[in-house]
Amino acid sequence: MDSAQSLDAELPIVMPKLGLTMQEGVLAEWRVEPGDEVVAGQIIFVVETDKISNEIEAPAAGRITRLLAETGATIEVGAPVALWTGQAQRAADASSAAVQASPRTGIERAPLRTAAESGGRLLSTPIARRMAALHNIALASVTGTGPRGRIQARDVESAIGQRGAIVTAQVARIRPDLTREQEMRRLIAQRLSRSKAEIPHFYLSADAKFDALAALREDLGRDPAAPKLSVTALFVAAIARALAEHPDANVVWRGDIATPLAAIGVGVAVETPLGVMAPVLQDADKLAPRELAAAMAGAIERAKAGKMRPGDAAPAAISISNVGMFGVRSLTPIIDPDQTYILGVGAPQHVVRPDARGKPSAVREITLTLACDHRAVDGAPAARLLSTIVSLIESPSRLLIARAGA
Repeated sequence: MDSAQSLDAELPIVMPKLGLTMQEGVLAEWRVEPGDEVVAGQIIFVVETDKISNEIEAPAAGRITRLLAETGATIEVGAPVALWTGQAQRAADASSAAVQASPRTGIERAPLRTAAESGGRLLSTPIARRMAALHNIALASVTGTGPRGRIQARDVESAIGQRGAIVTAQVARIRPDLTREQEMRRLIAQRLSRSKAEIPHFYLSADAKFDALAALREDLGRDPAAPKLSVTALFVAAIARALAEHPDANVVWRGDIATPLAAIGVGVAVETPLGVMAPVLQDADKLAPRELAAAMAGAIERAKAGKMRPGDAAPAAISISNVGMFGVRSLTPIIDPDQTYILGVGAPQHVVRPDARGKPSAVREITLTLACDHRAVDGAPAARLLSTIVSLIESPSRLLIARAGA
């Protein structure tokens, strides 16, 4: 096919992969219509998952010819959502095999494997399982084309004779009665249920004196022109510094091994109208507290507005969930499936402790609970990480000093 023919060919725009474990997403909004000419960088649709709401941009110029999915549809990663005359789309991120569209078939297939070739364990996506049940198809009889022979929606469609050159009808939501909020809640429930089922959680708790950090925040907040410095921003700074001091703890479980991360990111749990999102602050260890506060404010604003960027879903080993503003003493959180830890933070409590001379002294303490993935980390290194976080909270002036070699 020559270049002129390639420009006129209808190629799929597919559901992108916005996280390492993402399998499906909700098409929340179309920003284009059939016949629209788009330019590189123009937003064409919005995708929501349990972790992120992201505006998807056109990678090149082209013309939208058809929309294949309706607003509100839940769509499998790699499945086409529209046709256009631009370049073929890749669904996967750098950590996964890409799904590449082609003019002839719509989707280029991976080498075929059956479920039996995956060690006897039936690998399938949630949408594929629901579709198979809906059409009374035995999944064991379906040949999977996904990674490691995973059965995907298009494989079930092929089995029931409903798959043509371009996947269309069955990428739509199986539960059309669900509202956008209910669909997001369903995605969040699936993700957290999988986390508890697959991740062997263990928990470490410690109390940290809070008064010095509160005083530092008050001192730094005296400058009205400076960005507002929240307590959570200082907690994030302490977490990032602790990971920098314990690089062996900055790992995630990938492909049955503990995989080191090249950079330090910290996720921050944010309450939004569609549920909890956790945008990641990238290179958090390299930012001064005020810079970190500004970056966090922007990420929180984007999360609440449903306009999170791809960078907000960057790899990270840890997140923080601070419920102290609700007066809750402690929180035992659930780890994000993409991460190794999550730190639950409670409200300051007034307690009496012996001072340096052994005399009773009234102080404020917070309870920290670190949930850990035992596949990626053992108790001792996790305890060292938490101990360093406590030390930095109790001696927060260290957060103002640039780390050597940073």
